[in-house]
Amino acid sequence: MVQRKRFDAPGDYTIAVAAERMKDGQWSAVTTIQQSTATGERNIDLPISDTRFATEQEAENFELSRAREWIEKNAPRFAALLVFLAGMTR
Repeated sequence: MVQRKRFDAPGDYTIAVAAERMKDGQWSAVTTIQQSTATGERNIDLPISDTRFATEQEAENFELSRAREWIEKNAPRFAALLVFLAGMTR
């Protein structure tokens, strides 16, 4: 069974990643970026990548990186600044 893991992100965003082991033993993952709004929640599904990984952790890290990049490019400037600063501490 595939379960989505939620990760904190700057601003009003949350990143949800679902990783799955494929028939060939490699891992794949998909990502939804969730943004809380005053009236509900906005879900942004990132395009599915055909990249495969040796481990679940590698697949999750790849998708987290893609999601943070999306937020940095598309979020209001304040959230983008928080993404940038968070990256500087790693």
